[in-house]
Amino acid sequence: MLFDFDQAVIRPDGEKDLQALLEELKQLEDFRLTVEGHTDSKGTDAYNRDLSRRRADSVAAWLASASPALPLPQVRAYGETRPAASNEKPDGSDDPAGRQLNRRVEIIVRATTGN
Repeated sequence: MLFDFDQAVIRPDGEKDLQALLEELKQLEDFRLTVEGHTDSKGTDAYNRDLSRRRADSVAAWLASASPALPLPQVRAYGETRPAASNEKPDGSDDPAGRQLNRRVEIIVRATTGN
């Protein structure tokens, strides 16, 4: 799910994605969740780690409130260290579309049955 610049508030399109995820999770029996927060490269490393943590925490809190029976997710904050896209165009100019793709939270679902 994507976030606006310098924000950790879940957007309406993100809430729709989370609702769809909850429906999918109803089909699973034993699983664990990891919520990973990310940012673009604007700002300091420390600020971006904090922002990515706030993004991941907001998603984890949303999941917990929407479905208290879910296992508590593990939350990870990566800041700008794992970009999904380039923050710059090949000529070195700013790439707003790439930066938008980096302002995200990823939710990892892992089966725990048999582990």
